[in-house]
Amino acid sequence: MDKKDEKKPCNTGQCFMRVAGVFALLAGILYIGIQFVHPADQLSSVRTSLWVAVACATSLMSLFSLIGITGIYSRQAEEAGRLGLIGFIFFGLFWLLSMNFSFNEAFVLPLLTTDAPEFVKGIVGLFSGTTSTVDLGIFPVLAPIAGILYALGGLLFGIATYRARIFPRMGGALLAFAAVVTFAPVVIPHPFDRVLAIPMGAALIWLGYDLRAEPRRIAAHNDVITADS
Repeated sequence: MDKKDEKKPCNTGQCFMRVAGVFALLAGILYIGIQFVHPADQLSSVRTSLWVAVACATSLMSLFSLIGITGIYSRQAEEAGRLGLIGFIFFGLFWLLSMNFSFNEAFVLPLLTTDAPEFVKGIVGLFSGTTSTVDLGIFPVLAPIAGILYALGGLLFGIATYRARIFPRMGGALLAFAAVVTFAPVVIPHPFDRVLAIPMGAALIWLGYDLRAEPRRIAAHNDVITADS
């Protein structure tokens, strides 16, 4: 077999981009899919296996998103500049907070439905605007912070991606739009506002797919340069 026809192993950076691209793609698919099966944010739902399954899937989705945007940022770090770095940090912190909330929803809240039902009601109602009559600790503070990190981080990261011109510019624009559209729940009641997650999921799928293919484009470009030299 000719050595030119042998499959060249990817270097560490290229392998990471491929893996990160797959994680971003999977995160987008999970993010969209979760919205259609998420149980109602009420006490009776927390006791069900569906609630635990969705919370675990959300935690995985948050982890996949964090890995995915790390790969996306790494590919365009120089071109994205400070705006991209700030957006990446804010957006990454959101996914870390999301993992924390989802972990508690999956493994802590179901254990408290009998002994502390009002506390559970307060926690599950944080993102639907329900007012709690019991002390929820730091969670009422973390919820709006998470919302700001998601909206601002996604907006800045999307704009930086659009300006960097490494990935499809419309993919970056979609990411920025998906972050800003989260303010629409002001006029769209919960749980119908879950549909607003679809643009973000689509943006992650788009950018993840492109990142997954990036090493092959780089290799093809290098082969052309080698052939011309």
